[in-house]
Amino acid sequence: MSLKVSELLDGQCASAELAPVLKDVVSDPGSRDRFTIYGLIGDSLRGNSTPDDGFSLRILQRMRERAVRIDTDYDPLAE
Repeated sequence: MSLKVSELLDGQCASAELAPVLKDVVSDPGSRDRFTIYGLIGDSLRGNSTPDDGFSLRILQRMRERAVRIDTDYDPLAE
C-alpha cells in the first residue's frame, strides 16, 4: 500500500485505484500516517514550508542519515 499512497500524493494513482486507496487512507491508521509523512517529505523536498521549518530540516537530516541521495547543497528553506 505504500506505493499506492505515494502514487496518490504524486497524482499518479490510476482512476480505478483511487477509491480503494482513499478508503484505506481514511480507515487505516498506518496508511493515514504514511500519507501524512509522505506529504511532509514531499513538501520538504520541494522546499515548501511546513508548520515548523525545523521539522523539514530534521526530515532531510534523517534522509541523509539513511543514505538517500540528496544534493549536499540542497536547502529546502533557501529562497
